[in-house]
Amino acid sequence: MARAFPEGRMALGLIAPLESFTGDVPVMAGHLELSRAAEDAGFASLWVRDVPFLVPGEGDGGQLFDPWVYLGTLAAVTRRITLGTASTVLPLRHPAHVAKAAASVDRLSSGRMLLGLACGDRPGEVSAFGPGEADLGARLRDGWHYVRRVTGPSSEGFVSPLGEVAPGIQLLPKPPYGRLPMLMTGRGRQTPEWTAEHADGWLYTALDPERQRANTARWRRLTGEPGSGRFKPYAQAGYVVLHDNPRSAPRPLVQGWSMGREPLLELFKTYEAAGVNQLMMNLRHNTRPAAEVMAEIAEWLLPHFPPGPDQ
Repeated sequence: MARAFPEGRMALGLIAPLESFTGDVPVMAGHLELSRAAEDAGFASLWVRDVPFLVPGEGDGGQLFDPWVYLGTLAAVTRRITLGTASTVLPLRHPAHVAKAAASVDRLSSGRMLLGLACGDRPGEVSAFGPGEADLGARLRDGWHYVRRVTGPSSEGFVSPLGEVAPGIQLLPKPPYGRLPMLMTGRGRQTPEWTAEHADGWLYTALDPERQRANTARWRRLTGEPGSGRFKPYAQAGYVVLHDNPRSAPRPLVQGWSMGREPLLELFKTYEAAGVNQLMMNLRHNTRPAAEVMAEIAEWLLPHFPPGPDQ
């Protein structure tokens, strides 16, 4: 958490796949080498998405591979970059499986796992898993409490709508730092007050700086300012298209930003001043190779937004 979300400033993360592509299905060529390059360059985090089905008209195929299998591989080939889900669609999974997988990645990565959770944004996949659309918010709350309990130190047992864990039964391994970071992505069909109470941070979508400033101000009122002892990070995800011309003016891009590196740097500074603690970048829509875009961001922007300290 400290590396991914430095208090009082902003770091930069990347969303897999680290690839520029058209259509809905990436190639995933050289993806592990690119992940190591992202770590070596100093990006704070690498996020993977939970996309079990490719639903026509409802988004791309993410990084193609199962997020937990992929995170296990990333844990083995990296050493410092934090690894996260953005996000696991918790109502479509039994929370025992999610907890076991996330705690395993946390242990295998020496405590680098960030568990982002959501209700999902692809209605077409819901019926494949059984729950009704109306149940998703309640199932997220029940699953959230379940994951929190079984990854914690207590073995007292508990009863949940999703199952009963008898006293003495434990889910292993336990998180190496004693607590598995759990972050809400989007609203999750919950109130901001619920998220502020139960989540360790909030991951939100791309908004213009003024709307994002209003969001972060409300979040700080609910959770506390940096340095207050109650700090919970706020992160923002969006597409980034970097133009060849470093001074190129902004162009419209849904859920993201398209411009040269100089105006992009100024925009990112505005988001940092607005209270964003990590900006999570998806490079999919670039026409230039993702490796080239990553290298330019690393050279010209990362020095202004380094990760937090390793703990």
